[in-house]
Amino acid sequence: MEQSNKNIHWFPGHMKKASQQISDKLKLVDFVIVLLDARAPISTYNEYLLALTKNKKKLFLLNKKDLADPIETTKWVKHLNQNGDVCIAISLEDRNSKKVILEKIDGFCAEKQNKLASKGVKNVTNRAMVIGIPNVGKSTFINLMANRKLMGAANTPGFTKSISWAKISKNFELMDTPGILEPKFKDKNMAINLALIGSIKQDILPIEELCFYCLDFLKENYIDKFNDRYKSTFSADTSNYQIIEYIGRMRGLLIKNQEIDVNKSEILILKEFKDGIITPFTLDKI
Repeated sequence: MEQSNKNIHWFPGHMKKASQQISDKLKLVDFVIVLLDARAPISTYNEYLLALTKNKKKLFLLNKKDLADPIETTKWVKHLNQNGDVCIAISLEDRNSKKVILEKIDGFCAEKQNKLASKGVKNVTNRAMVIGIPNVGKSTFINLMANRKLMGAANTPGFTKSISWAKISKNFELMDTPGILEPKFKDKNMAINLALIGSIKQDILPIEELCFYCLDFLKENYIDKFNDRYKSTFSADTSNYQIIEYIGRMRGLLIKNQEIDVNKSEILILKEFKDGIITPFTLDKI
């Protein structure tokens, strides 16, 4: 299907302002914690944002690992563990993740603490900046670390609009930052990936275009899981129109004269895909 040429706007004013704030406040932190979505590590890896923080060591957290393809996640963890940076895969919905995260944070903090301790300085406070694109879980992460709700969080892009500090413990503080997207993507497919996982609003593109992209991806990569979910016998050659009609009829999404409500069927497919109901998936392959 021919893709739409509709312009995509994803860098509102508060993101531009936050970018400057991040650059200005970077000197206040010892390292940076980068939240990525395990379902789309490349698409959620903001090169513009990472360039602003290039001189700081980073702890990469591949969030939502429960929704991602575990084989691909293992590859990404290995790939991002280099040049002094550290990467772990987590699910912020699993409170057991906190222990693993804290172990890595302690490792980052130890260098500064040991250096200052050798000079007789005690009660050293470490600070880290939390960055990432919208809706990858930054505020949820901070609330988990603090064991209380310090930051508002919502499963919608662009919820956090300003920079704020959170005191996690006596000697550790986190800076929460707004989700920031790249001013311009080099590849339109990255924007589509972000829409599919909910990091930007799906209405930036026609629903049909997103649904067709999603179905083509599933047919190429997870056709068996797709068929298991819908009790179907689809193949790579099955037309997307046929799949949409089959699922719409299966779910009773009908309008007058027993015709399929195509729009509702497409929205259903996209939601079940994003929520991991069809299958755990990874859009970005290494």
